[in-house]
Amino acid sequence: MEDVPYGRILREGWVIIVVLAVLGAGLGWLVTKLLPETYASTSTLLLSVDSTEASLFERNQFSLARIKSYPPLVDSPEVIDAVRDDLGLDEDEYSDRDLRRMLSAENTADTVLLVVRADAPTATLATDVANSAATHLSELIGETENSEGDSRYTVALDQVLPAVAPLAPISPQVTAITGLGGIAGLAIGAIVAVYRTTTNRRLRTISDVRRASGLPVIGQIPRRSRFQPDSDAPVMAYEEAAGNLVALAGGSMRTHVIVPASDGSIDDDAVSVMLEAQRLIGATACVIDTREAHVTGQGNSLNEVLDGGSITDADDEQAVFVADEPIASETLVTELPDIVTAMHEEFDVVVVICEPGASALVEQLVRPGAGVIVNVRHNATSASDLVAVTTRLRVMGIRPVGVVMVHTGSKALGSIAESWRVSDRDPITAGVGGSHARPD
Repeated sequence: MEDVPYGRILREGWVIIVVLAVLGAGLGWLVTKLLPETYASTSTLLLSVDSTEASLFERNQFSLARIKSYPPLVDSPEVIDAVRDDLGLDEDEYSDRDLRRMLSAENTADTVLLVVRADAPTATLATDVANSAATHLSELIGETENSEGDSRYTVALDQVLPAVAPLAPISPQVTAITGLGGIAGLAIGAIVAVYRTTTNRRLRTISDVRRASGLPVIGQIPRRSRFQPDSDAPVMAYEEAAGNLVALAGGSMRTHVIVPASDGSIDDDAVSVMLEAQRLIGATACVIDTREAHVTGQGNSLNEVLDGGSITDADDEQAVFVADEPIASETLVTELPDIVTAMHEEFDVVVVICEPGASALVEQLVRPGAGVIVNVRHNATSASDLVAVTTRLRVMGIRPVGVVMVHTGSKALGSIAESWRVSDRDPITAGVGGSHARPD
């Protein structure tokens, strides 16, 4: 089972994770603002028993026993009706059920304290309800426990701590709900990032290329920056790729056959910086684009050359040959190899761009010792596109020298040379013959 690439998941999906975490926290905060607020206020009462006949211990035991039976009385009709009358509450808006839901009472364990609590939509209402309920509960206990004909025992439930207005609502809990929203967003973002990375079949790294084709990466060509259009980073990357090509295939390979694995794998910018890179390393080069829908908008006419035109008449500053009109594949197969041979008298390196399906042309060009390079576009070319091209070439007995990735961004996506294997430099070790086998 393949290991989960946690580092790659974080590198590619950290923006999604952060955005969803922030959105989750924001949504949680918004939910707290939409929920109704609840304020809580409490009033504390103390039960005292006076008796001319009982000892202090007996009165204490009696108080502890009696106080446990008082909490349910806060919901009695006498208390509920008295609270409504005290505060002038509308019976339709604050029914008995609503007031009972707002009120509660609790006896603190092993004490004679009774805490009356009121939960209400406003701090003022919570305070008033708690104080009113405590007052009338005290009156109810006094009327119930004390008898006019028996003065030996006097029970009093006195309010010792009146309710005060709370400073903040007890619900909703903004911090907790916002935090939970952020955690939920973080979890969803992590799931999306893992799914996006593990199911993404587009080529993004050297490992993706190696896993799909088994081929080494020769170069990673960054796209030209919008903010620094004059940056020489792409040219330097192509210059490095040219050195890597020599390291893998030797310096005798003068014909490069480029097979784009997908649309956009080579464009005008790639062609121009390729020629500039060759010039910087002291080599003259030309590009022949044989594709019907070539992307190079300007260049010399390949049709004229095939019709017998002179190569020396070509514009040296724009050593690119494109078809003014579609050229039959049979014509390219029979005549282009001779044209390439003739061009080597004028140029050190000849680059031929072929359609992936032009098997016969690629085979003819490779026979004299040309090297095949597959071009892919970062995060656009799929692994299946690369597999299809490399499989077609291997069926023909051709092993590409390697893969060039274009539009890789401003930063390298891995060390190129460190990803190479011994078989990348020695095709015989890889068990592949054909055009790249060692000469006798």
